[in-house]
Amino acid sequence: MTEMRKAGAYAGVLLKASLFAAVVAAAPFAGVFPVHAQAIVASINGDPVTNIDIDQRMKLLRVLRKPATREAAIESLFRDRLQIHEAEKYGVNPRDADISQQIVQTATDMNMQPQALLAAIQGAGVSEDQFKSYFRANLAFTVLVKALNKGVEASETQVRAELEKQGGKAAAGTSYTVQQIIFTLPIGTTPASLAVRAKEAEQLRSRFSDCKTGAEMARTLNDVTVRDPLTRSSHELGDQLRQLLDKTPVGHLSPPQRSTSGLEMVAVCARGPAKDDTAIRQTIAQKLLAAHIQADGERRLKELRDRAVIVKTAP
Repeated sequence: MTEMRKAGAYAGVLLKASLFAAVVAAAPFAGVFPVHAQAIVASINGDPVTNIDIDQRMKLLRVLRKPATREAAIESLFRDRLQIHEAEKYGVNPRDADISQQIVQTATDMNMQPQALLAAIQGAGVSEDQFKSYFRANLAFTVLVKALNKGVEASETQVRAELEKQGGKAAAGTSYTVQQIIFTLPIGTTPASLAVRAKEAEQLRSRFSDCKTGAEMARTLNDVTVRDPLTRSSHELGDQLRQLLDKTPVGHLSPPQRSTSGLEMVAVCARGPAKDDTAIRQTIAQKLLAAHIQADGERRLKELRDRAVIVKTAP
C-alpha cells in the first residue's frame, strides 16, 4: 500500500489474556481421543504432517465453516507451520492465555459466543492440542505482522477518498447528546428492594420530558447518580445502544436496565445529523489499516510458501 505512512502504534489486543482460561474451564476438553495408526503423509521444510493431523484439521475446518477437503486441511496445516516458524524467528510465542484473543475474534466473526465455539470444536472430536495449534499460529503471525507494521496508518488522501465513496459529510452519521441516570443498588439487593427501585425509576421516567428539568428531578431522589451530558456519533456506538437511542424519543429516558452499577437509564437530550466527521474518519482509517495488515500478512505467507520445501506422499 503505497500511501501508508508512519504515524502511531496499531491498536492493542482485543481482550484480557485471562479470558481463555475461563472459557476453556467452562467447556473442558476430553483428555483421551481414539488412537489410530499415525503415518507421515507430507512435510513442509522438514516439519511432518500426519494423517491424524489432517483428520483433525478437517474436523476443525468444518466447525469454522471453511473448506474442509483433505487438500484444504493440508494447506491449512502448512500455513500453521509457516506462521509459527516465522513468528518464532522474531521471538513471538503466544501463551495459552493469549489464545483467547483469536478464539473470541473468530467466534465474533461467526456470530457465536466463545463458549459455544469451543463446545462445537469439542463436539466435533478435535483435540485440545490441535485446536490450540491452529489459533496459536494465527495469533503469533498476526502479532508479528502488526509489529512489522508498527507506526503505519492510512494517509489523509486514502481516508478522504474512502469518505467520499461513503457520501462525504453525509457519512458522518447521527449525533446523540445523552445523559446517564443511575439508580444505585446496595450489595445483596433482594428481589423486593429491586422491585421498589425499579418502580421509582419508572416513575421518574414517566415524568421525564426534557433533560434540564428531568435531571434536576433525578438529583432530588435518594441514591441516584446523574452523569454529565456527552455527545457521541453513531459510529462510536454499538448496534444495541444505537438502536436503543433511536427508539427513545428526544427529551425522554430509555427503560431502566440492570447493570453492575444499578438500574441505568439514558436520556436522549438531542439527536440529529453529525456535523463532525472525526468518528467516521477514525473508523475508516482503522479499516484501511486492518486491510493493509491483512494484505501484508498474506503477501509474506505467499513468499514463505513459495520458498518452502514441500514433500507429499501418494494418498
